[in-house]
Amino acid sequence: MRREKIKQHDIPAIREAKTLIELTISDHICIPALAERVGLNEFKLKQGFRLLYQTSPYKYLLTLRLQHAMTLLEDTDLTIKQIADKVGFASYNGFSTSFRKQYKISPTQFRKHIQNPIQE
Repeated sequence: MRREKIKQHDIPAIREAKTLIELTISDHICIPALAERVGLNEFKLKQGFRLLYQTSPYKYLLTLRLQHAMTLLEDTDLTIKQIADKVGFASYNGFSTSFRKQYKISPTQFRKHIQNPIQE
C-alpha cells in the first residue's frame, strides 16, 4: 500500500483553503473553484486536506455549519428556517437531516431540550 504524502509547497494552499472555508461558511462553496482559488487542482486539495486535517473540505464545512447552527439554536430566537439560511443550507429539510445525522436529535428537539433541560 502506497503511503500518500503532502508536498511541502502545497501545505500553505491547503491551509488557505481551510481559512477560506472558515471565513465563508454560509456561502455556497464549490470545491473545484476553491481549489482554483488557492492554486491547486481539486484532487490535490481533497487529498491534502484529508491528510492534513483528517476530513474532506466538504465535511469540514458541514461540521462548521452545524456547530454554528447549534450555537444559534442555543443563543438566539431565530426560527430554525432562518438558522438554516444563515449557516448556508439551501433548504430547511437539508439542514434538519444533516443536524439529525450529526447530533442524533432534530434541531427542534435540541432547542426544546435547551429551553427545558429537565423535561425530556
